[in-house]
Amino acid sequence: MNAPIQSPSSFRRANRISDISVSEIIKISTRARELKAEGNPVIILGAGEPDFDTPDHVKDVAHKAIDAGMTKYTPLDGTPELKLAVCRKLARGNGLKYEPKNISVSAGAKQVLYNAFMATLNDGDEVVIPTPFWTTYADIVRICGGVPVLVQCPGDAGFKLQPDQLEAAITDKTRWLLLNSPSNPTGAAYKAEELQAITDVLLKHPHVWLMSDDIYEHIIYDHFQFVTPVQVEPRLKDRALIINGVSKSHAMTGWRLGFGAGPEELIRAMAVIQSQATSCPSSISQAAAIEALDGDETFL
Repeated sequence: MNAPIQSPSSFRRANRISDISVSEIIKISTRARELKAEGNPVIILGAGEPDFDTPDHVKDVAHKAIDAGMTKYTPLDGTPELKLAVCRKLARGNGLKYEPKNISVSAGAKQVLYNAFMATLNDGDEVVIPTPFWTTYADIVRICGGVPVLVQCPGDAGFKLQPDQLEAAITDKTRWLLLNSPSNPTGAAYKAEELQAITDVLLKHPHVWLMSDDIYEHIIYDHFQFVTPVQVEPRLKDRALIINGVSKSHAMTGWRLGFGAGPEELIRAMAVIQSQATSCPSSISQAAAIEALDGDETFL
């Protein structure tokens, strides 16, 4: 007589994602596309998708890279050529000097964020995040064992973090301040003097590192002059990670190519995480990104 078939046990999620679902932005975009397909007049305000195409000179380089057989694995966190191009961009556009050993290249700026938090957060470590904010920030922190500390920044303050708010939010458990300027979703952008007030607070708390998400650097209006915090306060360079990419500036969202610049020890730790996750970014995207960073930028 055959033994009875045992019913499979129910699926159990890992605790780290028990209260986390698919990104709210993805949900919004998916629903908006469904409504649009049904003939509804919908303006999609979900994902940060530029309304123009990748420039032709960037696409041409990608075609040439494919034809030249550049379709193999590359070094783990970016080719030497691309890392040098990132260094040139940071020097030319932001007045910051970095070496290739300070650069990490990943499959999108989101992976740079994830790698950094996974490499640095222990359970209970806190990350200060001004709100309104891109919802993924808090979820990545939670997945990595950290605690997002959300600081409300109302419209009458320009949706910007104020120095006294940052001071009040910092504890002995604070690991990072995550600053996004220009901001998704509000568009708020910090002037140099506003950043100086924020960095002055950080200088008083040497255990707090700064993560600056600059991905919307070129999405600015009314002759606003973009600056990144390390430009304003170079003394923070040894405990700051600058995050950027080509997704928004060059309409290369689907190419999945972002980069980070920071202290060598942090970059090496992030490489450990990437080595056990995705390994190298797309070889074709990396070749195209070099052209994006070094090529004609008049369309910006």
